[in-house]
Amino acid sequence: MTQVQDRQEQQQERQRREQQIERQLRQNWRQIRYSILDQFGQVSTADLDAATNVNDLVARIADKTHHSERYVQNRLQELAGVGAGQGIGIQNLQGIQGQRFGA
Repeated sequence: MTQVQDRQEQQQERQRREQQIERQLRQNWRQIRYSILDQFGQVSTADLDAATNVNDLVARIADKTHHSERYVQNRLQELAGVGAGQGIGIQNLQGIQGQRFGA
C-alpha cells in the first residue's frame, strides 16, 4: 500500500469514528448531558443547549472550564462510550444538519 492510500484510509477511519461520536452523543444526549454537567460544574444547561455541533460543544465547555479542547474532547468521547485517545481532530467533528444538541 502506498503512503497516499494509507493516509486516505486513516482519514476515512477517522471520519467514521467522528460520525460515531456525534451519533452517540445525540442518541444518548439526555443521559450524557447530566454527566457533562456533573463533570464540568462551570457549564450550564444553557451552554449545552446552545451548542450546534461537537466543535461548538467542545469549545463552549473548554471556555467555561479552562480545560484544553483536547481534554474536553476526550471526556466527551468517554461519556459517549466511543473511547478516548484515538487522535480524532476536533476541527473535523461536524454537526448533523446544524441541529442543536438540546433540540
